[in-house]
Amino acid sequence: MLQQASRAGTTAQRIQWLRRAADTGTQEPAKLAACRRGCNHCCHQAVVITKAEAQQISKETGIPLNPLAGRFGAATKDLKLAQEGLSKEAFGRACVFLKDGGCSIYAHRPLTCRWHLNMDDDDLLCQLVEGDDPPGVPYLDMTAQTIEATACLGLHQTLDDIREWFKPFVGALGRS
Repeated sequence: MLQQASRAGTTAQRIQWLRRAADTGTQEPAKLAACRRGCNHCCHQAVVITKAEAQQISKETGIPLNPLAGRFGAATKDLKLAQEGLSKEAFGRACVFLKDGGCSIYAHRPLTCRWHLNMDDDDLLCQLVEGDDPPGVPYLDMTAQTIEATACLGLHQTLDDIREWFKPFVGALGRS
């Protein structure tokens, strides 16, 4: 499916193939994961997505994008520092699409969310601790797929946290 994505003619088609690959690749591990409906600790952490994904989510949901988002480049030398900064900014802040304990755009959720699985017996290690990433959470390793997806969507893509891409939506909800 990743090969199909790389050969797809449009970015929207690439994203659809990448989503299928993510869902297929996580289907069996998800049965063993600690992740369950209502467990939304990860929805209070940074969700870094590409502009292409943000545009696709915007198109699918009708929610406009913040034109000022996309502060970081996928090929930026200090991308790791940018991701650490985004993690600090987002820590403890609910994703704009988290409603009633669940994802309101589940069918359209980003690849990052599709790949994020806690493979522990329970969600105890996911509990948010101020100033620290969840310690020792045995996440499913999807590094290779993330690299393939980034390459497929193009290294020219800008990145930002989902809260930034949909900031006008956040403001409309009265959240910051």
